Amino acid sequence: MTPEECRAFFKQDRFANEATDIEIVDVKEGYAKTKLVVQDKHLNANNVVMGGCIYTLADYTFGIASNCGPNKCVTLSSDITFNSAATGKELYAETEIVKDGRSVCNFIVRVTDEKNRVIATSTMLGFRC
Repeated sequence: MTPEECRAFFKQDRFANEATDIEIVDVKEGYAKTKLVVQDKHLNANNVVMGGCIYTLADYTFGIASNCGPNKCVTLSSDITFNSAATGKELYAETEIVKDGRSVCNFIVRVTDEKNRVIATSTMLGFRC
């Protein structure tokens, strides 16, 4: 897919677009950057961004980067490490490919706030369909 086709395809992701309002900032094969403007619906009972929301941002960014090439990709496994509470007004996730094999690919995702503070890092392993 071209970057334009990739953006159009991911506009169909109802959860990411309707429930979280994640915006695609940049995309090319093997790379994506997304942005989330923090709203009340993203906060947990402690009034900080819900961990599941941060994971969704990382996972969606991986999905974009891993599917904007010639093959579809699904997640085989993922892991996330939360480094700091997200208390700012904007979150960004940026991912790039570490290894792209015939069937399996590996990406690292970095989630930061508007001050470029690392909120979380995630390793995503995908299977090329």
